[in-house]
Amino acid sequence: MRNIQGETHLSAGLFLGAMTGISFEGGMGDILISTLLGGVMAVLPDVDHPGSMTGRLIRPLSLYLEERWGHRDSPAHTAVFVFISSLTVAALWLLPGHLAGLSTMAPGIAALLGGTSHLVMDSVTRSGIKPWRYLPIPEKWRQKIYRGTLESGKSALERVLACAGLLGAFFISIFKLT
Repeated sequence: MRNIQGETHLSAGLFLGAMTGISFEGGMGDILISTLLGGVMAVLPDVDHPGSMTGRLIRPLSLYLEERWGHRDSPAHTAVFVFISSLTVAALWLLPGHLAGLSTMAPGIAALLGGTSHLVMDSVTRSGIKPWRYLPIPEKWRQKIYRGTLESGKSALERVLACAGLLGAFFISIFKLT
């Protein structure tokens, strides 16, 4: 499979963000902020590539990351980065969201889903990614979680990811988080 383009990552993040805002039964403001944050987080991991949407906006950081680690080998393409970035987005949104009377959870979840979609989409390319690389746990435990590159062709892992995605969609649609 060819490399995923920024527009594809952005589209997936916008879609997941919008669906998150809708599932929280929020108003238009909730849907818009969730859509925006889902889209931003979906393109943020590509900050390690100077030619990407994000890399062009934050060029000095992008050049440093690419020179130091290379595209997809930097910390930006890891589960730790996506989790910490999403927590940061959620924390920064708490006060303004509360003051504006908007959902305080939907944007954080939309950010997490947008960032995770980037990792999942990059995992189905030939080069794959190593999303568990910087987990703050001992190496021997990390290797028990998953050893190697997350890439297409590892069908057992793809089934697990597909099932996790379906379960997540099921719970969001059935229980409509509020």
